[in-house]
Amino acid sequence: MRDAALLRRIFVAGSKGQLGAAFVSRLSREGELTAVDLDELDLTEPARVRDAVRSSGPSLILNCAAFNDVDGAEARPLEAYRVNAEAAWTLAGLARDLGAVLVHYSSEFVFDGRLDRPYAEDDEPAPQSVYGATKLAGERFAAAAPKHYVLRLSSLYGGHTGRTTVDWFVRQASAGGPVRAFADRTVSPSYVPDVVRATLDLVGRGAPFGLYHCGSSDWCAWADIAGHILAACGRPELLEAVPFAHAPGRAARPQHCAMSSAKLGSVARAPRDWRAALDDYLAGRARA
Repeated sequence: MRDAALLRRIFVAGSKGQLGAAFVSRLSREGELTAVDLDELDLTEPARVRDAVRSSGPSLILNCAAFNDVDGAEARPLEAYRVNAEAAWTLAGLARDLGAVLVHYSSEFVFDGRLDRPYAEDDEPAPQSVYGATKLAGERFAAAAPKHYVLRLSSLYGGHTGRTTVDWFVRQASAGGPVRAFADRTVSPSYVPDVVRATLDLVGRGAPFGLYHCGSSDWCAWADIAGHILAACGRPELLEAVPFAHAPGRAARPQHCAMSSAKLGSVARAPRDWRAALDDYLAGRARA
C-alpha cells in the first residue's frame, strides 16, 4: 500500500458486524485500532460519537455500522434513519475536522431495480423502501467529508454472522431441504474478503475519492448462486427456482440490482467474479 500512513490510526464503527469484524481481524496489527459496535457506542448520540472519535484521532474512519433489517425499517423508520443516515453525517463532520479519510458503505437498495443492465455509479437512484431511502441519505451525508469513499454493496456475504441468504442456502443443502431461490432477481454479490481488499486497495493507492460499486465483477440470479452451492454439495435436485413475484416481506425490494464495478476496477483491485468468490467461501466453510 502506498499510503500506509492512513493505517496508523483507524476507527472502525460496527466492529462486530460481518464486515466490521473482518476489518478488525485484518487491521489489528497494522496500527492503533479503535473498534466499537452499536452496543458500545450509540452512533445516534452525536456528542458521544464526537468524543470517542476525537479521542482516538484517526486518520481513517471505516463506517461499517448499519440498520440492515429491510423489513424492520418499514416499522421503525426513524431508528433506521438515525443509524444509516444521521450517523454518517456525524462521522463525515469528524472526518472533515480531523483531516481523516471516511469510508462508508451503502447498498444496491438505493435503486428501483427496473434497469435491464448493471447499474453504474451515475445512474439515478430511486429507492423503493425505507431502508433504501435511509441508505441513500447516508451515502449523500458521507460525501460531505472532503476525503471520502462511498462503496455500494450488494447481497453481502462471507462474514462471521452466518445470517445471510448464502448461509441459508448452505444450511438447507446440508439438511437436505428444498432450496427456493429467485430465478429472475439479479445481483452482483459482495463477498466480505473481496470488499475488505478492495477498500484497502482504494485507500492505499490514494484512488480518487467518490462513489464506487463494490460487487462481483459480473452478475447472476439468486437461483444461479443456489444452484452453484447445491452442485458443490452434490444435491442439485434440491433447487426450486421461483419467480420474484413470490417475494415475501413488508418492504419493496429491487428485482434487477446488478451493479457494474468497472469504475472501481479502473483504479483499484475490484472483487472477483461471483463463482470464484463463492468457491472461496465454500472452501473456507469446508476447512472450518
